[in-house]
Amino acid sequence: MKPRIKELEVDTIGEPNRPLTKEEELQISAFIKKRKEQGQVNKTKEH
Repeated sequence: MKPRIKELEVDTIGEPNRPLTKEEELQISAFIKKRKEQGQVNKTKEH
């Protein structure tokens, strides 16, 4: 059986036609790093 992988299906983060600011990028990056450190990132189970 193949492992299931969840993917985030979004075209943009933030408002259309306006790129993220450096501050917004840093906030998102910090949030993702914190979740990884806490082990809350979705992981596939091996059988």
